[in-house]
Amino acid sequence: MDKIKLTNHIKDIELKNKMYKVIDKANKCLKNYEVTQTDFLNPFEVKNAISILNSYDDIKFSVDGGYENSERSVIFIYPFYMEYENLEHTLSFLQIDGNFKFREVSHKDYLGSLLGLGIKREKIGDILISDDFCQVILSYDISDFILFNLKKVSKNNVSIKQIKKEDLINKEIKFKEITTTISSQRLDCVISGVYNISRQESSKYISSDRVFVDYEKITSNSKILENNAMVSVRGKGRFIIDSIGDMTKKDRIKLKAKIIV
Repeated sequence: MDKIKLTNHIKDIELKNKMYKVIDKANKCLKNYEVTQTDFLNPFEVKNAISILNSYDDIKFSVDGGYENSERSVIFIYPFYMEYENLEHTLSFLQIDGNFKFREVSHKDYLGSLLGLGIKREKIGDILISDDFCQVILSYDISDFILFNLKKVSKNNVSIKQIKKEDLINKEIKFKEITTTISSQRLDCVISGVYNISRQESSKYISSDRVFVDYEKITSNSKILENNAMVSVRGKGRFIIDSIGDMTKKDRIKLKAKIIV
């Protein structure tokens, strides 16, 4: 399949390069009749990949992040005569246990310890955190390496074990609800209102490729946001627009948002 033709509509270079890799995987499956898989992709990347893969007639594909509504998923690509349930290797699941009573650990700590082993971020899916342990979804081919080499998380000794998909605990996301007013539904105005920063500062985040709306990189301040949009600002965090309400007496728009904590 023609990479240029299939990705001609994509302007973002980083996204285009990821889609090139997806096409390479699909072509390899077509040529050698073998199962291939992508790295972990976010929902926007998965959406673009599915659009491309639907152009192929002689392959099947399945999206799997380990559990329902996962943030990061792998796309498995296989010959048309196979079924996903019969694939030999798909995802792997590990649980990292430790005594964290005196030193709280975060998603950043777990991820940092895994990347510190030399593992690429795209090989790791969602990290589900509980009080004394976390569960990691990852590519099958790096599972044993982590089992034998990860000894500490944030200076805490840890133990690791393989678990089954059915053992995953999908913890509910915690939010901090805020109410504010904004002058416009423009992206820069919304970020400024939610994080209580100036529009000039929010514009800097946008122009430096640090802002994503529903996982899509946005570089325009004037992007109009609607209810339920999820905004990620690298360096600040993520929030979901709960509701955009009526106008105030000072002609400002009422906004309710949920900051993910």
